[in-house]
Amino acid sequence: MVVEFEGKHCERGTCHRYGMEVSDLYAKFPLLCSSGPSKSPQAFHGFIKIGDVDHEVYLKTPHFPALKGMTLSTDTQLSCIVNSCQLQLLEVEEKCSTILDYLLKFQQICSSRSKEEQLVEDLSMLQNSFFKCLLSHLEDIGWSRVTQVSSDFSAISLETRDKKGRSHTLRVKVGAGYPQEEPIVETDLPVDLKFSWNSVAGLSCIISAWEEQLTDLQQFWDVLDELDGSVLVLDPPNPARRHTTRRILLSNHVSVQMTVSVAHPNSLPQCHLLGASRLTAPLNTLLTDKYEEWDPERSIVSNLEAILGVNVVKSRAAGTGGEAEEWSAECAVCYCLHLEDSLPDLTCDHCSQAFHVPCLYEWLCGLTNSRQSMNVIFGECPYCTQLISCKVPA
Repeated sequence: MVVEFEGKHCERGTCHRYGMEVSDLYAKFPLLCSSGPSKSPQAFHGFIKIGDVDHEVYLKTPHFPALKGMTLSTDTQLSCIVNSCQLQLLEVEEKCSTILDYLLKFQQICSSRSKEEQLVEDLSMLQNSFFKCLLSHLEDIGWSRVTQVSSDFSAISLETRDKKGRSHTLRVKVGAGYPQEEPIVETDLPVDLKFSWNSVAGLSCIISAWEEQLTDLQQFWDVLDELDGSVLVLDPPNPARRHTTRRILLSNHVSVQMTVSVAHPNSLPQCHLLGASRLTAPLNTLLTDKYEEWDPERSIVSNLEAILGVNVVKSRAAGTGGEAEEWSAECAVCYCLHLEDSLPDLTCDHCSQAFHVPCLYEWLCGLTNSRQSMNVIFGECPYCTQLISCKVPA
């Protein structure tokens, strides 16, 4: 490539024709050699370092050291770089008056552009390798399992069904360093998915570990599915496969929150009784005294009813029972069961009505005869007007 300079600053350049010596040029560009008279060189030939590469150039300098009339010939590779930053070089030509000034700016601009192009090339090669490898791994596990893929393939959702026909979703976040970089995995399992990452097998090793884990959890989900289908579940409102706890309602205005063991789902769950203390105290005693009577061959509901001597409120889907409001399980102030993520956890010892703590606190604050001591407020129950208290919400 040949670049010619018209020398728009020829007057200024002429003033400094002999102000710059050839040695200054050699100090900055030691691989250039003069091919003209020593006092007034007419041409230079050699190499200029652009980035980490030495590129061959040939300069004709009829008015050295002024820029006027200079022509610059480059090798093919450097020509491509020059073409990509032509506008910047033209702006530099307007501002420079000497050959040395221009060559320094030329080297800086071309080196910067060379690095950018190399980065783009490296990224392109990396992306091509990334997509090729990822598509191959998706092909191995089967596209029928893929339900969603982001436009850049950084997020992939996969679905499978277990032996009972239950649907399960696996979400995989894939980084740019895949397959050497281990993906981030999200599941709806009650336990962490453990797998040994293998960059050769890729996603297949995750899928294998996931499906093996699903098989191990069949009994756990069987127990919870039976529970969800037969009783009135207060919390969580929409149980997911990862949830191990259920809060269900007993017919005497007491609820029990149970945490079912993932490893031993038929064993006695961790139980926490909620309600008026006069109602929960005898039930806690029964649970402590008769826990050995828990029979793993029976359902959770049957065991609770046998040990506690009370009936569990059944769901409407089971043909009996009903909704939470039919059993006064909702808050007696806001008439709702769920307040954000909380349930009515405070119960009046006199009427057994349940309240959200924030709702009862607001109610008591509105009473003229309520009083507060430290972080506890006292007043009349909104349902039976008997004395009730609650802590000040944090």
